[in-house]
Amino acid sequence: MKHINKAFLAVLASVLLLTTSCEKFLTEEPTSDLTNELVLNDVTGLNLLLQGTYRMMRDGNNGSADNPAISSPSGIRLLSSVSGFDMMVNQEQVGNNWYFYTYSNQRYDATSGITSAMWTTMYRVINNTNLILENVDNIEGEQSAINAIKGQALALRARCYFNLVRMYQHTYGIAKDKPGVPLQLTSDLEAKARASVAEVYNQIVGDLTSAETLLVDYARPSINYYNQDVVHFLLAEVYLTMEDWAKAQQYANKVRVAYSLMTIGEYAAGFSSPNREWVLGYEQGAQDYWWYDSPACWFDFGQNNAPWQAEQILPANSFVEDVMADDPRALFIENPLYPGRYAATKFLELRDEPPYGHLYDFRAAEMYLVEAEAAARQNDVQTALQVLNTLQRERGATVTSATGQQDLIDAILLERRKEMWGEGLEWFDILRLQLPVERTTAQGHFQNVSVPQNSNRLILMIPEREVINNSLLEQNPNPSQVPVFVP
Repeated sequence: MKHINKAFLAVLASVLLLTTSCEKFLTEEPTSDLTNELVLNDVTGLNLLLQGTYRMMRDGNNGSADNPAISSPSGIRLLSSVSGFDMMVNQEQVGNNWYFYTYSNQRYDATSGITSAMWTTMYRVINNTNLILENVDNIEGEQSAINAIKGQALALRARCYFNLVRMYQHTYGIAKDKPGVPLQLTSDLEAKARASVAEVYNQIVGDLTSAETLLVDYARPSINYYNQDVVHFLLAEVYLTMEDWAKAQQYANKVRVAYSLMTIGEYAAGFSSPNREWVLGYEQGAQDYWWYDSPACWFDFGQNNAPWQAEQILPANSFVEDVMADDPRALFIENPLYPGRYAATKFLELRDEPPYGHLYDFRAAEMYLVEAEAAARQNDVQTALQVLNTLQRERGATVTSATGQQDLIDAILLERRKEMWGEGLEWFDILRLQLPVERTTAQGHFQNVSVPQNSNRLILMIPEREVINNSLLEQNPNPSQVPVFVP
């Protein structure tokens, strides 16, 4: 095995653990100054690069208290949650920043921070995975270690493209022949046109199925890492979005049978401690906990002696009083700071000093709902009911008895809202289910919002600087000029 300069690796590790500026774009190369030939020729070196890539993915666009890491998994969950029907940004507390999280032009404008942060972070991670994939088959080391590095890199790349293609174009069912995003598959960053949505999904599926094979024997050291279960989880989500119901059911089942549900007591404990239902999460130490990237920070009002009490996200009154009435998962209190509104207690900090809690990313309950929905879409009512009822009984919730196909689908989608509220499924469900968004002050929202089905306000525009730097890029329609999707 080739010798690697330990001093160089120490410097490289410290640099890779910091995310680069959100001013970086696809046309620039974020890792060229962080690697050398020695690192790329060795399992240890590529593992180091992989660790830094994981950190890029987890931390998003190097956020701060004033500019949260919106493009991290937790940040995307935040944006998706407040894009739906049930959660809202606390306009009274957040101030002018609330515009970024609504359907105002600041959300999707080509010059806005959100469009740039999402694009930049995903392509930075993709660029790192490409560098790994270009070198991994030529390095020295045990084949099992090489397979593990390659499989994780493919899974990370696939997830980034899945995020991108859903954020910057409408759902597969209506837009598979429309421009998706550029498929950058090498570290040579040449200008590229947008591949079609179908081409992007084909690449995602190809990467994930390869990763599934490569990771078959990979025993991850902790839930921070992508293993075969994480790949199965992603494949279930991808096939659900593609409306390939049989494969969505198949892959969701693989996760469901491998992970038990948490108890309702664990559900109510604050989502800050790993349990048997967590498929992917980020265990935090005192040195790397980013409080402003935590769901507990956004929701928590300090009930558990948490120091931040940010109160950024509130539930709509109608969701608390109508949708969640008498449900054991109705973890709300009367708002102690804003009379007439509610506060959520689902997400809690653990203590009053770092680390304040761990961050979850994937949990198995979502796969119960994916499997049930996919079975119902195929009119397999018996399987759909069995899986749905298993989740409902574990939660102590009302058990569904509907047997008509559409009634059962509706019940599953309602259960999805009840089980997963505040966890970031809403925006992507609105897109894939082609739903309009109607929110009113009468429901307890801060503003009246009316977004029609398949509105171009639901997707992001390509960052302006990307279009300027790459003449091959076709911009998305401006919603002020083209209000809704045009087939």
